[in-house]
Amino acid sequence: MTTPAAADPGPPLRTWERRRLRGIERGLRAGGAWARPALCLGLDAATLVLLAAGIFVALPWLFAGCVAANLAVCLHFERSSRPIRRGGNACPR
Repeated sequence: MTTPAAADPGPPLRTWERRRLRGIERGLRAGGAWARPALCLGLDAATLVLLAAGIFVALPWLFAGCVAANLAVCLHFERSSRPIRRGGNACPR
């Protein structure tokens, strides 16, 4: 009996792949894992409310909604913009 192709683990991971996966795992295990998504969702909700109020109520609310949208985008992308390793190239040769 042969194993299906999906069960084949493939070649062992290279050193840089193991380090990168360990770094990702460490980031997932960090304390306060629910605080950041809750903050992102709260800011997203506030942004939508401010944008809707700006469209239907008054223009200054629209400006506040645009500022909140910029903050929300920065908060969402801030985590993924960190370097994987310090002092080196993120992608090995």
